[in-house]
Amino acid sequence: MREFSMKDKIGYTLGDLGCCCTEQFRAMFLTVFYTLVLKVNPVHVGIILLITKIWDAINDPIIGAIIDSRKSTKGGRFIPWIKAFCVPMGVLCVIGFLDVSSWDYKFKLAYILITYILYEAMYTCVNVPFGSLSSVMTDDVNHRTDLSRYRSLGGTIFMTVIVIVGPLVLYKDNKPVASRFTLMALLCATIGVFCLIVTSSWCKERIEWKAQEGKKFNYLDALKNVIKNRALLGLIFSSLAGMIAASVVNGLNTYLFKDYFGDVKVMSISGMLNTVYAIITFIGTKYVSKKLGKKEWCMYGAGFAALVFGILFFVPVKNPLVFIAINGICYLGASGFQVLIWAMVNDAIDYQELMTGERNEGMVYSTYSFFRKLSSAVSASLSSFTLAMIGYNVNEVVQTAAVKANIWKSYTAIYAVGYLIAVLILFFVYPLSKKKTEQMLEELAKRRAKGKGGR
Repeated sequence: MREFSMKDKIGYTLGDLGCCCTEQFRAMFLTVFYTLVLKVNPVHVGIILLITKIWDAINDPIIGAIIDSRKSTKGGRFIPWIKAFCVPMGVLCVIGFLDVSSWDYKFKLAYILITYILYEAMYTCVNVPFGSLSSVMTDDVNHRTDLSRYRSLGGTIFMTVIVIVGPLVLYKDNKPVASRFTLMALLCATIGVFCLIVTSSWCKERIEWKAQEGKKFNYLDALKNVIKNRALLGLIFSSLAGMIAASVVNGLNTYLFKDYFGDVKVMSISGMLNTVYAIITFIGTKYVSKKLGKKEWCMYGAGFAALVFGILFFVPVKNPLVFIAINGICYLGASGFQVLIWAMVNDAIDYQELMTGERNEGMVYSTYSFFRKLSSAVSASLSSFTLAMIGYNVNEVVQTAAVKANIWKSYTAIYAVGYLIAVLILFFVYPLSKKKTEQMLEELAKRRAKGKGGR
């Protein structure tokens, strides 16, 4: 097998791009599609999303356990899953954006429930093995940091394009056009499937964990060990808080520009500037994290972003371009959670091996994925509930001044509080500072050299 190279990095970048093409498109526009196109009550949307996301999250550890319990095939342990389920995932993404606005209201609710559950089931079967893949591509700490950076680049590429193109294509005269949502979903799904197929070809599994002879995989024992993993728990709950904050404000983004600033197409300017910010973070994060440490950079940057948005809560900004500039600077600060999070998950897998002698990559990653999806469920519902609580009327083209003001207050408060909580949890719970991470890797290297471990 060839050595780890740029081909692996690009392949892994395309994998995240492939996942984001469907998942992030849905995250940005599905609630908007349900409320503004299908005219479904935001409260009903929130309840359905909460139920389906919780059920979907429960599936993750189960899928992870199934993967861990199966022996590697000629194609590897994780890559065959990606190949098998990427096409059904793409098809169901498109089906979720069909215009059924003329249906009876109860049938529309059933349509939302069924298509959401089926899509998320297929996405789990792709994303859990994809996320676990990086831990078996290499055990070099610098290569893993690179994979985390390149993975974040895939998501950034998609978000940059969709934030620019989405508002320009999906709306006409500041109103959503149903058929354009369907066509955009089809385009995203097609690109996503293509990228994941390339990932399956370009990324190679080089590391195989060899369990002790005669020892069978035990789901309950593995789950107990994962629950005791302090690095994983700290990472889970800190990113949970940060993700909920980021996802909720992302869900409110369209309403902020459409109603508070009065022009949804201004969002495209934010997307253009995101390209510059993405390049800065992609290049700079490697050096900053190497100098300060992954945990330390996440804390300092996210803490700064929380402080700025706390100030913005009390000092509203009326000019969208000024807000875009401030928001971009805060993105640079909070980018550690997006860029380094996957390298920190790999550190948590190593911590699992250090503490228990077992890696259980699928279980560790899927447990983290479980809570990511739980946060997605909470944030998707919270976005809908927030709109309902501030009195947002989906049938009104122009919202009242009070509603517009409440959109701003909700946006800034959720961002500030969420990232503040994330920083505090990371500081008090997550044990792997820069120094302790280096000590952990040295200890694992010694164990493996002595034959204690399973590589």
